[in-house]
Amino acid sequence: MTHRVPIHILLNGYPDDISRLILEGIQSDQIQIDVIVRPDRSAWEKYPDAACILIGDEPGQRDLSSTIQEIRTYWQSAAILYCSPEPDQHDLLPLIDGWFRIDSASSSWRENLTALIMTSVQTRSRMYHHQIQNQIYQKIFSENTIPMSITDPDTGEFIEVNQAFVQVLGYQRDDVIGKTSLDLNIFKDPEDRRKIVTGLYEQSSPREKEIVIRRKDGTYITGYFSVCSLNWNGKPILLTTMHDITYLKEVEASLSARNQCIQEILSSVSEGIVVYDTKLRYRVWNRFMEHLTGIPEEEVLGKPALNFLPLLKGDDLHGLLEKALKGYESLSQDVWYQIPTTGKSGWVSIIYTPFRDSKGDIIGVIASVRDISERKMAEDEIRSHKGLLRSIIDTVPVSIICFDEEGRILLANTSFSSSFGLKPEAIEGHTYEDFCQDSRFERHMPLITRALSGREVPFNEEIEHPGESPKKRFLRGRYSPLRGSNGSINGVVAVIIDITDLKSAQASVELVNAKLNLLSSITRHDILNSLTGVLGYLTYAEEEENTEQRAQYIKKAHQVALLIQEQIEFTRDYQDLGVKEPVWQNAGRVFLTAISGLKMGDIQVNIELNDLFVYADPLLERVIFNIVDNALRYGGTITRITSYWYQTGTDVIWVIRDDGVGISANMKERIFRKGVGKNTGLGLFLTREILDITGLSITETGKEGEGAVFEIRIPDGAWEQKDQG
Repeated sequence: MTHRVPIHILLNGYPDDISRLILEGIQSDQIQIDVIVRPDRSAWEKYPDAACILIGDEPGQRDLSSTIQEIRTYWQSAAILYCSPEPDQHDLLPLIDGWFRIDSASSSWRENLTALIMTSVQTRSRMYHHQIQNQIYQKIFSENTIPMSITDPDTGEFIEVNQAFVQVLGYQRDDVIGKTSLDLNIFKDPEDRRKIVTGLYEQSSPREKEIVIRRKDGTYITGYFSVCSLNWNGKPILLTTMHDITYLKEVEASLSARNQCIQEILSSVSEGIVVYDTKLRYRVWNRFMEHLTGIPEEEVLGKPALNFLPLLKGDDLHGLLEKALKGYESLSQDVWYQIPTTGKSGWVSIIYTPFRDSKGDIIGVIASVRDISERKMAEDEIRSHKGLLRSIIDTVPVSIICFDEEGRILLANTSFSSSFGLKPEAIEGHTYEDFCQDSRFERHMPLITRALSGREVPFNEEIEHPGESPKKRFLRGRYSPLRGSNGSINGVVAVIIDITDLKSAQASVELVNAKLNLLSSITRHDILNSLTGVLGYLTYAEEEENTEQRAQYIKKAHQVALLIQEQIEFTRDYQDLGVKEPVWQNAGRVFLTAISGLKMGDIQVNIELNDLFVYADPLLERVIFNIVDNALRYGGTITRITSYWYQTGTDVIWVIRDDGVGISANMKERIFRKGVGKNTGLGLFLTREILDITGLSITETGKEGEGAVFEIRIPDGAWEQKDQG
């Protein structure tokens, strides 16, 4: 159900008879009046959230314009209306949000006054928030450390600049406002501004254009300029920002000359030079290395050493690199390399040396690579390929295992062997039955036999793990023939993927979609029915000639429209049903937050929940709200609501009890069905749906005449008891 938001109204300057008349006039479903007084300045602090002030012209009061200005200063966001039987002070119009003539002889003045109040409150609220937003934007602009300016797109004149702009360019603000960049000779090349503006209209907004500009003292700086077109106070403007990169450009020029000299030296030496940074990414790859490997510099620089270390066999090169980063020089063993993409191969020895800066700090590693291919043999080539294969299959997130025709395991990767708590070398050379006593291998023998005949054999399997979580795992795999170099089948290769998480995700998505579709269909059906009622009443009103009867039709259409509004508000409350991940929640805190939005009056609330935590959908608070709201609506005279919990077996029962009239036996299950109830008929229905998302359930177990008792069953694993002391 949608609750009315109170619009606090203050009456100022009215005699008692007019106050009573206004009070009677604005008693409606749309407005709840919390305060009706004739306040003076000392009483204002009692009503800081007043949304509307009605100003009258009681005889003897002081100048109205001064009163209005004083009220406006105190209540900046409130709407001020001048209402009187004879509102003839038109000089007040610039100070107020509207005026209204109270004509008690009119049949519609009450409705018109109500509509004026609501419209004025909404309009004033929007205006106030717009002013606050403008102040925030102005603060961001003025305090930003990046130079920013606002200019006229047609004339190029500066409309506003921030403090950073003034500091960087050396001008005072008054030197800039009203002038153009050409007047101040800011751009080193005057064509730069024209190019930026032209690009703004021909394509998208220019971003990070590198431009040289002139400061007031004549010195030049280089910046990245970005320009975008905006509307400001109804007029088009250009917002320009600049990031000063002058220092970076100077450093770049200095390093460029130095790097050119170093590059010439590195290119002329007859030995491979490789430099890594502290994260072991390639920073230097000289010409000798390009010739040695066939890999150009641009394919290596910036990439991790591990991208290429698998191509080098014969030593723990990564360990030697790490050792050099710690300050030690080391010489590798003879290392065989082969570059498949270039066809280059051979033997090298590598010296790793710490790379230090001018302060002696280690900033990387220098590797000196010497070609020793002429004194090495190529018989280690097969071993290097085997190592590469092992490295690959041990890193893939799937289980890989190869059998020969006798069922012996030729190769198993880490993923497969770790599922049995073993290493690959403990499995290879054995049969499946040697380390696993279940019947899985026996069940798979027909599939393996088919694969040995030369066919691809897919399979799916479910495995029970009683003592683990999840208890059931789902596997998907394929048996493929293992062929030798001559094409003959020598065994079987099995590739197995654990798809348990995928199955769980699919189930979760299906559950969420089902609940969202249910909510959507319910809401769509209810709104369409209500909309049909609105259209019907409006049609009757168009055809009705009797004024009073026509007003009744319009009033009924308005009531049905309010029902549509309630239904839309209802969908907002439940739009996240099942969408967000479940979380652990403090039951006591959830209960207090839920009932804080309800009018509990003098009802005594007893809660013993602070040490209970529940793993549930974030809409758990709405569940408690619906239960207590249901008690308040239908429980009759309720004096006490109690909530506590107790354990039964491995589960927990969360109890919410009241001392009202209770629920009849034939309604205990029906109240959780869709459409049962006097309002939307969905509160308790969706309560059960929300709980079901994480496996919780709800029943009503009270006795009619002794109060309602709602019990939420929380299964093992979805509750915890924590000491909050």
